[in-house]
Amino acid sequence: MLRIFLAIVLMLCVVFAVYLAADRYMRFDQRRRLEQRHADGDGGGLNREDFVQKGMAEYERSTEKKLLIGVFAIPILVVAFLALLAK
Repeated sequence: MLRIFLAIVLMLCVVFAVYLAADRYMRFDQRRRLEQRHADGDGGGLNREDFVQKGMAEYERSTEKKLLIGVFAIPILVVAFLALLAK
């Protein structure tokens, strides 16, 4: 029983680490794209930092950000479903 518990904890740690890495990468990439858009003249009259902050706030509410939660939730749900089938 202890082995199963440790395996679940390890799986949760790995999935959480993958989620954090994907989240950081996506935030970095979004910020880079916003900075590039501002440099290309699509700033809308805002300075660079305000444009990037506004774009990042929109990103935080975006569907793309919400879909990233699937990286965390889907493996957990699949393992839980398989555990129920095996029982």
